[in-house]
Amino acid sequence: MATRTCPNCRGGRSHVFHHVAAVPVNSCLMFADRQQARNLESGDIDLAFCPDCSFIYNAAWKPELTIYSDLYEETQGFSPTFKAFHRQLAEELIGRYDIVGKEIVEIGCGKGEFLSLLCELGRNDGIGYDPSFVPSRRDGAAANVTFKREFFSETTVQPAPDFVCCKMTLEHIFETRRFVQAVRRISSSERGTIVFFQIPDVRRILAEAAFWDVYYEHCAYFSPRSLAHVFRNAGFEILRVSTGYDDQYLTIEATPATQETTPHPGNDGRDAEELAKSVAGYAEAATRSAASWAAKIRATARSGGRTILWGSGSKAVAFLSSVAVDQEIDYLVDINPYRHGKFVPGSGKQIVGPEFLSDYRPDLVIAMNPIYRAEIARDLDRLGCKEAELCVLGEATTVEPVAAAMPTATELGV
Repeated sequence: MATRTCPNCRGGRSHVFHHVAAVPVNSCLMFADRQQARNLESGDIDLAFCPDCSFIYNAAWKPELTIYSDLYEETQGFSPTFKAFHRQLAEELIGRYDIVGKEIVEIGCGKGEFLSLLCELGRNDGIGYDPSFVPSRRDGAAANVTFKREFFSETTVQPAPDFVCCKMTLEHIFETRRFVQAVRRISSSERGTIVFFQIPDVRRILAEAAFWDVYYEHCAYFSPRSLAHVFRNAGFEILRVSTGYDDQYLTIEATPATQETTPHPGNDGRDAEELAKSVAGYAEAATRSAASWAAKIRATARSGGRTILWGSGSKAVAFLSSVAVDQEIDYLVDINPYRHGKFVPGSGKQIVGPEFLSDYRPDLVIAMNPIYRAEIARDLDRLGCKEAELCVLGEATTVEPVAAAMPTATELGV
């Protein structure tokens, strides 16, 4: 078995455990033309596991293939469920670290919703970095919020702020060690800079055989062990590691270390062993799950029924790439109006708004995320689609879990 060098810890024992061929290299680029969406370049995924730090990454990833521009439509901010989560998270961070009247930097700020919220609730001054930010969608951001349509990198000149926020961005970074070191360079121990990162939790992806959560832009996949490793290595003292959003997200809160850090005993060895077992069973379980979903969709079509996907983002693009159904699904539903009428990469399926279903009347609705089940069910009832069968990815999995249930405690031993 060929080994590779881990970009997270520089260990040389990584090995590929799962291969996915020819997937769209961008999941959230929006196309006004169906053929352009279908013709988007494809790339391979070779998931590799590092036994030294438990990091998982796409060893076949090519940075030049991913594009982040104003055509990149990633926001979840139109969901009441997500907006409530965002507000609660902002309030908790402000309260825990007294982020009031402070200077904030958000790396990968997207369309600016969370940074604007932090600055509004805490009367803070903010700077956001993201090439996909759209100036016309400042979302009511006050004058004390500045957006820079550029990447944050090790060459970025930025005075040390009081708080650094980076949500759902580190998973897009291949050289994770270099990136976290760049964040350390703009952090100040004298100022007491607090750093907050949020990313998907790979343990859930492995446990659920969630092939829909593996896509090209996500070249890095973290567990508490690999996340803690890279932050300690970069010179941070870890304050808190936790899960949130129904255990879908993994978060870390840290501050610059004033002395050299040492490994935390915790349950590091047990966590590494459990993750390795999950890695060993993932490929077979993901293949079975994709085949089962494909069979259900085809059976619905054979009986004359219509299937739609609720959600048109990265999960939907990955799902369609893996289940390999074409004629059986025509539309994807999304509540984000900026997506309506556009076509998703790869399959070229058209995105419609929920109101479309009043006349279309689907028989099978497959939702991309279990946390939105109640929200989606209410919309289906409102649109007269009560008879439609609602299935949710990750909720009623078609395969047996390949790992033990994740801990739900606020603090995780890392």
